[in-house]
Amino acid sequence: MTTPNLLAAPRQLAAWALVGYTGLYLLVVFLRWVVPTDFTTFGTRSAVTSTQFTALVELALPLLAVLLATAISPALPQAKLIAMVAVIEYAVILLLGVITFLIGLGAADFDPRDGVATLAYVLLGLGRIVLAVIAGLVAYQAWNRAGGSLASLTRPRTPAPPAA
Repeated sequence: MTTPNLLAAPRQLAAWALVGYTGLYLLVVFLRWVVPTDFTTFGTRSAVTSTQFTALVELALPLLAVLLATAISPALPQAKLIAMVAVIEYAVILLLGVITFLIGLGAADFDPRDGVATLAYVLLGLGRIVLAVIAGLVAYQAWNRAGGSLASLTRPRTPAPPAA
């Protein structure tokens, strides 16, 4: 049995590297959010990590991986799996991004004299969340085109018949 040469399929390697980096990035940001450092409050950490969970570069990486795997013909053999990983990453980004945005909105120490900073936090935060929704929908549609469906994930597997 031969092992596959990853360098022979640079698109596949690039797609896995992009979704892999995004997953690692989300783990690090999550740890920064839940582990207190430097006497910061949970609300302050939430406001900071809200912008990190929905950072524009990290929002683009899974989408780029999906496009590398599915949009260039021929589609990669693992395109469905890459797209599914990207959809899961966008679900995590949206869930944690919205939670940290709302906690940060209620708990951050905004200077009442600086309304521009508060307005920027709200408008740019909502804009990044909308971009994450759009990217997630594009990844979901690519996953559907590659043969993935939510129904196939929820159907119970039929057991194999016993051998005679």
